[in-house]
Amino acid sequence: MNKKGVVLGLGATAMDIVIRCSDLPKDDGFAQIFDERCTSGGSGANVLVTLAQLGIETSLVARIGDDSLGEQFRRELLQDGVSNRYLQVKPGGVTMYTYVFVADRGKRSIFVNSGDSFLSLQEENVEESMLDGVDVFFTDGYPSGASLKLARAAKSRKIPVFLQLECMPSFMEGQLTNPQDLQELLGLVDLICAGDDIYYELSEEQNEASAVKSIYRRYHPYHGIICTMGQKDPIWFDGEEMISCPVYSVDAVDTTGAGDSFVGAMIYSYLLKGLDKREALRFANACAAMKCLQPGPRFHGNAEDVLHFIKGYHSK
Repeated sequence: MNKKGVVLGLGATAMDIVIRCSDLPKDDGFAQIFDERCTSGGSGANVLVTLAQLGIETSLVARIGDDSLGEQFRRELLQDGVSNRYLQVKPGGVTMYTYVFVADRGKRSIFVNSGDSFLSLQEENVEESMLDGVDVFFTDGYPSGASLKLARAAKSRKIPVFLQLECMPSFMEGQLTNPQDLQELLGLVDLICAGDDIYYELSEEQNEASAVKSIYRRYHPYHGIICTMGQKDPIWFDGEEMISCPVYSVDAVDTTGAGDSFVGAMIYSYLLKGLDKREALRFANACAAMKCLQPGPRFHGNAEDVLHFIKGYHSK
């Protein structure tokens, strides 16, 4: 697995205020805060950081505010190995930020303040030339118009399009996502990855296998549909076979960003390195498990670290 690649990503950018606490209290309950810190996150950025850590050249298309949070995001993105040449700044804008409450064994709750910069990225702010020399285009569908423009262009250039649906479609519509844009985007992509709840909402099915098959029949993504289910084994339906691979059980420190690390590792192992589906799932599961052992929303390590983790885990 020594061939490099180039990935362009368009997606969520945020600063995460991570608060480690004793529990996630119920209504009117209390919990003790142990520590808190501010670190860069956002699902789109996290995926690209994973790829950069694995040795892939990556660039992020996004918009931040010209506030202190935006400056910290830009600085840490570069430190994590992702190019910021397409990272735009909105004058007077507010960068999106989240409060991430993390309790025992990595349990978490997330509150989002979208600011006014992230969703201001419009179709006219992105150019097809951004795809020059790119091997894979990744998006999480945010913002929908800009994502759709680049997905159309990638499709016309025969560049694989990977879509990660991080949020429920109903939540995305509340964030000014055009439902028609999302439907067209789903019809353009080559590989879709999302959690089971998202497929349930899209398909109105209540069984993950039935939901995945229903979505596949509707959109026919070339490489199929991947469904992640937290601590349960992910499944991958390619139109013929339902493939699964066991997750790695670890004592999680922080599960934030584990799904993003999984997606980054899938792009790396399957679309760029050509592993078969089961081996790609195994690699992605390992990458996600390693992220759960690290605090914060971003994976740090390299491909050799992941392979060493797999070897060590199976030798126990």
